[in-house]
Amino acid sequence: MIFILISTVVHIFGLQIEDLVTYLPPFNMKEFNFSIFSGYLSIIDSNQSFHYVFVQSQLNNQDNSVPLVLWLNGGPGCSSMIGFLQEIGPFVFLNDDDDTLSYNEQSWNRVAHLLFLESPSGVGFSHNPLNITFNDSQTADHNLKVLQEFYSNYPEYQKNPLWLAGESYAGAYIPLLAQKIKKFNDLEVAVINLQGMMIGNGVTNLTHLPISQLLYQKQHQLLPPNFDISACEKNVTSEDCKDVNSNAWRITKRINPYDIYGYCYYEEKEVEDEQEWLSEMKQFMLIHDDNIVQVTNHELGVPCVQLDNIQNYLNDIQIKRYLHVDESIQWFMCSRYHNKQFKYVSDPPLIMKALQQVINYDLYTIVLYNGDADSVVPWIDTLQTLQVLNLSITEEWRPYYVKNNQLGGYTQGYSNKLRFVTVRGAGHMVPQNERIGAFYLLNQTLFGQAF
Repeated sequence: MIFILISTVVHIFGLQIEDLVTYLPPFNMKEFNFSIFSGYLSIIDSNQSFHYVFVQSQLNNQDNSVPLVLWLNGGPGCSSMIGFLQEIGPFVFLNDDDDTLSYNEQSWNRVAHLLFLESPSGVGFSHNPLNITFNDSQTADHNLKVLQEFYSNYPEYQKNPLWLAGESYAGAYIPLLAQKIKKFNDLEVAVINLQGMMIGNGVTNLTHLPISQLLYQKQHQLLPPNFDISACEKNVTSEDCKDVNSNAWRITKRINPYDIYGYCYYEEKEVEDEQEWLSEMKQFMLIHDDNIVQVTNHELGVPCVQLDNIQNYLNDIQIKRYLHVDESIQWFMCSRYHNKQFKYVSDPPLIMKALQQVINYDLYTIVLYNGDADSVVPWIDTLQTLQVLNLSITEEWRPYYVKNNQLGGYTQGYSNKLRFVTVRGAGHMVPQNERIGAFYLLNQTLFGQAF
């Protein structure tokens, strides 16, 4: 242990020592053989600064073969601190009602370095003094520039294999960023060593998502057997379909849409308000399926999800100091910036085009995975996306097994290094619901092992 600690400290001197996290209550970082860094990365000639957390791997930190995983949560406008403290980081809230961090036995830093980025600027602790409206292409540009800034500050990781990972609206962020990286590599001498991507419950085909949600709800008896969705099967943008969606959300308002077998937290009035907001956004998607403008300025959070522990933790003044973030910022899980509106314009055709192009490059390993208990971005929606992309199936559906030979889910192989995986019993946030299954998925993907 003494040797491990000394070797770690020596290696730190090549890093951003001012961003070193020495204490993350209740954990003293001196007791571990890896380090955590937290601070800001800025875009040159811009007032925007992005909060990041970098977690070194528990493997040899001086080995250039250790993968680097860039993690992005979705939204758009949700913080990647969710991934850090609830999903894949070394210290997490293991249960919804925990008020203290616990050591995560299935932390992804067991096998990889982890970079969490709060993006776009204005999300979480990131700064956006311009209060601008964001879009998909601009966000990808910014993420690329911030990644370059990370490599500038941490040059020893430039050669490590890079993997892009995330969930939900990261289904848009990741293909667009991969597309930007490919174009950057074609023009530059110092290339970014991108190897692949992992997208969980990814928003990739917004135009089909509303009907996928209804079909999933019908399949899982969340809606009564006689509930008629034919209007949406005919035309998802019709007024009749809007009525169908409104009725569906009223019926399912006490079901956690992100984990249909999970608990729905909060008082009924709060749930109704949040479900109403979600339903309104869904109707807006139906009307504007060619160009969605999503304005998220509510303080309620997301339906049925328990957020108090992480929100209370990150808004503690001492925690902010340990993380070297702006103490004046009130941290919200999603879509809030200093009580100002967070505005985001989504372009569904652009997202699908980027995904298609990245697949066509045939350069990167691509894993699309879905928790099968998620009704917000159900697995059948990802399957529909793959059908639209018209890829060749190289391996038919088969089960795969995880720890103690337990069924992990099902997988299907496609051309161009793409694989689709379902995770049994997991919801929208797979690494939170099924930690063992998610780590198995990571390990098999990063190291090219068969499922």
